[in-house]
Amino acid sequence: MSIRTRSRALGAAALALCAAAVFCASGASVGADEPAKKADSVLVATGLCENPEAMVRTKFLAEVKEAEQKWIAAYNAVKTKEDVEAYQKTRREEFMKSLGPMWERTPLNPQVTGQGTKEKFRYENIIFESMPGVYVTGTMYLPKEDRYKGPYPAMLVVCGHSINGKGYELYQSMGILAAVNGLAAFVVDPIDQGERYQYVKEDKKTYVTASVAAHNLVHAGAMLVGRCAATFEIWDNMRAIDYLQSRPDIVGDKIGVCGTSGGGTQTSQLMALDDRVALAAPSCYICGFFNDLTHNLGPQDGEQNIWRQLAFGMDHADYLIMRAPIPTLMCCATKDFFNCDDGWVSYRYAARIFSRLNYPNRISIVEKDAEHGYSEEARVATVRLARLWFLGVNDEIVEHDQPLLTEEEFRSIKSGESVMALPNARTSRDVNIEYAKQLKPERVKKWENISAEDAAKLVRARAVVRDAAPEAKIVAESVNIEGMRDVVFETDENIYLPTRVNFETGDKLDGEQLTLRISDVGRTSEPTNAAFAAENCGKIAAVELRGYGDTQGHGRDYYNHKHFGPDGSDFCLAYVLGETYLGLRVDDLIAVAKFYSARGAKIKVQAEGFAGTVALVAAIAEPELFESVELVGELPTYEEQLGREYGPIIMSNIAPGVLVDFDIDDLVGYLTKIGKMAK
Repeated sequence: MSIRTRSRALGAAALALCAAAVFCASGASVGADEPAKKADSVLVATGLCENPEAMVRTKFLAEVKEAEQKWIAAYNAVKTKEDVEAYQKTRREEFMKSLGPMWERTPLNPQVTGQGTKEKFRYENIIFESMPGVYVTGTMYLPKEDRYKGPYPAMLVVCGHSINGKGYELYQSMGILAAVNGLAAFVVDPIDQGERYQYVKEDKKTYVTASVAAHNLVHAGAMLVGRCAATFEIWDNMRAIDYLQSRPDIVGDKIGVCGTSGGGTQTSQLMALDDRVALAAPSCYICGFFNDLTHNLGPQDGEQNIWRQLAFGMDHADYLIMRAPIPTLMCCATKDFFNCDDGWVSYRYAARIFSRLNYPNRISIVEKDAEHGYSEEARVATVRLARLWFLGVNDEIVEHDQPLLTEEEFRSIKSGESVMALPNARTSRDVNIEYAKQLKPERVKKWENISAEDAAKLVRARAVVRDAAPEAKIVAESVNIEGMRDVVFETDENIYLPTRVNFETGDKLDGEQLTLRISDVGRTSEPTNAAFAAENCGKIAAVELRGYGDTQGHGRDYYNHKHFGPDGSDFCLAYVLGETYLGLRVDDLIAVAKFYSARGAKIKVQAEGFAGTVALVAAIAEPELFESVELVGELPTYEEQLGREYGPIIMSNIAPGVLVDFDIDDLVGYLTKIGKMAK
């Protein structure tokens, strides 16, 4: 359901912002698609902020630098083997906690749907279920038995962001090279790639959106229930190892994992968490959060960002460290947009840990003077490493030309359809919706007879609202061209809130009602203009909370604005720092409300669009501060947003795991019960 009010319906700005979808990773800088700074901004005019659109991101980047210093201090405290083990344990536990609950291991129901033989290798087409109705497709490359006798060590090859998934020639080449040299290789399609398109047309063959854009849709929905895109990918890959271990022709304790780009991400995450991974070779991913990735490139797609990871101290180097000293090869490219120099920094941090464990020979690096991709050098080095550790052979191998499989040969579903054509197929979105339904009864029960104190604790904890709101102070004031006043509040350091008011700062407010208006389009929205123009409107202060109006961030189109709002890039910085835009905006609203309350005003909040969530949470977090809340326009519940196939799910309005504790209708119902919702 959507929460609607008697006020004229207003479409939130985020719903109207449209941009073309992006289906693959990009090396463009985070600022590449930003509009020019607003020359007429009050923040520019007063000299407070040269580029208002970058204000929030600049604050987050300063916090990233603080996180770096904390990470270095924690790393430097690791001196002994016992220190290493404690460091690894803490990060793995926190990593798993941030991924949210995994699923039960249900029957894989594997099928071999095709097979064939080439000159120097064999192949099989595989389908298995990582959970009921969630189908994973893959190609198994195997040595010819007249060349190598089984059972075989195996490499799980996880794919980067290729539309055709396992069929992409470089991923096929990796599987073939392994099989020609005595190893099995299982190349699997990630969600929304290859044969695993989830957003498909009626023909079940043609995708509507795929790869990165689709991963981000999965990620946004999963966040609502306390999971993320990485949760799904990691689970699928763990179940792929289950499948490998179920086969009699595979040596179950000699399984490695490798992949490049998005496959490098999956490799890094899986090798950190799954004790069965005996060897790993991430390619073209490991760099670091503290330099180029956050400051220039910008956060990447959903599965590459883990909730709170910088807050609990997990940088890219930790992927290499968390299961040291398993044999690990890091592959990088000098011209990669995942900065190679930063990769070397992470490698050196990890190498010192391997040395402290007395296994310096178990970590290595290969560098190619090339752009982003799965280079021949990386593939050859990976297979050589696997042969060394799994077969005890340290010889030179060469990648000779081998015939790639045709689409007909590598497809697991011979009809050419996606997995969505298979019986009882479920999407990741279906899984998220089902979990949301499971969470609802307990959530509703929480709110039935909740006390004001417990309600405040609940929303504060989930939205990450600070225990003590920042203090608001006016740092600039002027008369605008309409004859009204613009004041600028500063809450946090260098966080400025342009505010439009129809009264003098020195006016007495003793016992008088003040309407604080907040809108996701800023202080000059149509409903706000109408409110100021109305007769007997009373005193109004239209506050632009951080990231609204003048300070609205415009990240790359990478996070499709139509689906997620324009500030997905900034949201991801908050996400890895363990903060929420929602909570920070609640902090801002409470700070300004306290400023005026201290001057005797009785505070009413009118909130437009998605800013309504901020008002609801603030009113419950500080029940004595606000007289009432009025929602202007439509505010969809989180469940409703999750139910929409393509969103929008506005990222900056999400508190990760929010549906564990509350939805919009829970908050409205509670405030109505205690007489705080305006009628």
